[in-house]
Amino acid sequence: MLNIYIDSYPLLFLINASVGAEILVKGKMATHKVVGIVTIAVAFAVVLATVVTASPPVPALTSTAGITTVTNIECHGTVKETVSYQSSMSSGTLNNTLENGERVGQIQYESTMNVVEGFFQYSKDFTSDGSSAPNLAVERRIGYVADASSGISWLDSTENVGMTIVSEGDSNRAGSDAGALCAFAQDACIPASCVDVSAGSQLYRVKLVSASTKTSVSVTESPRLHHQITAEGIEGIGEYVKSVLGPEGTVDGPYGVGTISAGMRMSSREGRGCNYTNAGGEYYPQAGGTTYDEMTSASGKWKFSKAMTYQSQIPSVGIPRSWPVFHTPA
Repeated sequence: MLNIYIDSYPLLFLINASVGAEILVKGKMATHKVVGIVTIAVAFAVVLATVVTASPPVPALTSTAGITTVTNIECHGTVKETVSYQSSMSSGTLNNTLENGERVGQIQYESTMNVVEGFFQYSKDFTSDGSSAPNLAVERRIGYVADASSGISWLDSTENVGMTIVSEGDSNRAGSDAGALCAFAQDACIPASCVDVSAGSQLYRVKLVSASTKTSVSVTESPRLHHQITAEGIEGIGEYVKSVLGPEGTVDGPYGVGTISAGMRMSSREGRGCNYTNAGGEYYPQAGGTTYDEMTSASGKWKFSKAMTYQSQIPSVGIPRSWPVFHTPA
């Protein structure tokens, strides 16, 4: 029996009042934890990339529905938005069993936006495509200034993305394009594997911010998950900035105000090889595993930037390629 789920999803919840900066890294040899409380203006710039030898791509479906939405908002008042998306696909039959050589992939995405009074600008581009990568691409841009005359003026925003790929190996060619016909790519052995990765970011009780996020997930080509956030204050907004930060906001910054968090979780289990025989049946003994868990938070006045990427080491075709020379940015 196979139950498909992302046990580390969602990574962030709507109500998260944690204050400080915390980094937790789990590896084979040791665990390190660094905690710091942020109460003054700070600047964070973090780039996280993790690569594991697992998760072959799931073949694209021959016919899939594409979804595209474009949202633009400018409002002085209250705004709410919720987005929920889930897509599952299989190289065989999508059910509660895993056939020999079958690969199953799942993408999950959710976001919430809750603005209480204040001046708000927002734009979002959402695209999903089950037939070509990236299978999910989302870009969001947020600008917000609290209303100084209100005692309940703030912005909350949470974004989560997750990807799971389960594979019971593959003794056929590793890919479907022309390169897979290369004699040296035939009968490639891809060990059984199970990869579960999620990432997300959050703005909590924010009074002033200019932020952008970018999210993309691919399961039908070299599996990849990427999420990044960049956030700071709004320069040159005059009396609005002074009402929130004081005069230093227009000189020493600009800085965002409130609490911001971003993090990533990943777990991977891998088999040793393909087509092992045990009493007449095939099995794939687990040979290795990897886990990763990281969270960074800042509270007070801040500039914040964090990029997180999971990239499978197994390409869609198991041979060196010379094309393309340049790759499209994430």
